[in-house]
Amino acid sequence: MRKLAGAVVFLLLLGITAIGCTGFASGEDVPVPSSTAYKGHENDVDMNIFIFANPVALGTRLDDCQVCHTAGEVVYDDDDVEMLNPCSYCHLIAYPDPDVVSGAPASYRDTLNQYGIDYLNAGRTQSALNSIGNKDSDNDGFINVVEITNLYYPGDATSIPGQPTAPIYTFTREAIEALPLHTQLTLMNSHRQEFDDYAWYAGVRIRDLLDAAVVDLTDATGITIIAPDGFAMDFSIEEVYMQYPDGLFYEDLDPESFITLEQGFVNYPPIDLLETLGLVDGGVIPHEQWMIIAYERDELPIDQSLLNPENGKIDGEGPYRHVVPQSEPGSPDRGSKYSPTEFDDGWDYDENKDHNAGSCVKGVVAIRINPMPSGYEEFDWKNGGWSLITNELIIIYGMGVTPN
Repeated sequence: MRKLAGAVVFLLLLGITAIGCTGFASGEDVPVPSSTAYKGHENDVDMNIFIFANPVALGTRLDDCQVCHTAGEVVYDDDDVEMLNPCSYCHLIAYPDPDVVSGAPASYRDTLNQYGIDYLNAGRTQSALNSIGNKDSDNDGFINVVEITNLYYPGDATSIPGQPTAPIYTFTREAIEALPLHTQLTLMNSHRQEFDDYAWYAGVRIRDLLDAAVVDLTDATGITIIAPDGFAMDFSIEEVYMQYPDGLFYEDLDPESFITLEQGFVNYPPIDLLETLGLVDGGVIPHEQWMIIAYERDELPIDQSLLNPENGKIDGEGPYRHVVPQSEPGSPDRGSKYSPTEFDDGWDYDENKDHNAGSCVKGVVAIRINPMPSGYEEFDWKNGGWSLITNELIIIYGMGVTPN
């Protein structure tokens, strides 16, 4: 997978100074925090200003960085061209991807859509936001306040009140479980968390989902995996259809394996599950590794995702968890927040390892086939996503999708 995709969660947690993500009020009083946008940015002053001025948007898809930020097209060193979602595109500034040869933004201003630029130019304040309400930032024939009131994006000319929603193919839990079952023991190596996890996931390969929905991928450039809190990850079609390298297993790294409990940093499945695989320390895991949508972990249904009202993040993983194996198989390591240690045991954080957990999406509700077809509106994942969680549904929409 692209190195950028593997780094997105890590970057979100660091926080960046960008319009719609963090900011300042330029001398004006900052509204009482009100936005429920994705909270990985530490500070959401600009979104709070937006919600304070437009309370109708609270908790909707407009309560998100995409109000001001735009997607961007980049070219990789293998001449592959990809359209990155707004999160991934903006994060190229803080952590440039060496594989991107052109198209990367040079400044945070370059990541803004015209509504974001108008807000920035007007002063990036509460009064600035009010002053551009009667402007048509994206020149689509509707002034900003009308688009916002109707929950359409004021900085996206393809988001127009009254246009049809993109064709959607819906999978029920029953339909998903009827597809070929795939199981794999996978190392989930995280960037910052205290523990890495070996987890035995059961579910369906994403390629089998797309094939079952008879998606025409002729003009598709990639997919985006979407959660209802606004988190999204981009992948190429090649990544979806490829088998990943065999994973590696390392034993006795849990707290109970050390005299000092704090030295342990890995969670394992129950021992009776592991014993069936005949694993050896440092050896290959005898499971094919694929990009999957999992609905069981360690032979139990995955806990349903819930939005934590205190931090705006998702608690739980399911009912569906997107799992991406390591592209470069390796051993676990301690999170960057928990390194260096005094143990001198060789397991402290290593930035060169493939921290694939950051590429996985909890609470998957939608798979978008990119690019979006012309003349259609983006699915309202933030308003409709939580009902999909409750009803254990996954939708596929976008380019080449025929509704069922």
